[in-house]
Amino acid sequence: MHSWPTLARLWQMILHTKDVFLSPATPLHVKIGLALGLLYILSPYDFIPEWVPVLGVMDDLALAALLIAWAGRFGNAE
Repeated sequence: MHSWPTLARLWQMILHTKDVFLSPATPLHVKIGLALGLLYILSPYDFIPEWVPVLGVMDDLALAALLIAWAGRFGNAE
């Protein structure tokens, strides 16, 4: 099974997103976007409710992937 490298890469991306959020060099609008995205993901109110099979969870996962990719564009956070 080859899931460990994928999980390790995902963990690296999450840690990088955290570093971007906490970096003083990151623009305020990026921090606000990341915070609002996280609040949406954790919120019980969604565009597609969780009880809808597959799609209910997929909108949260898609947003999380987009936020992580977007934060990755902001380079090396110190």
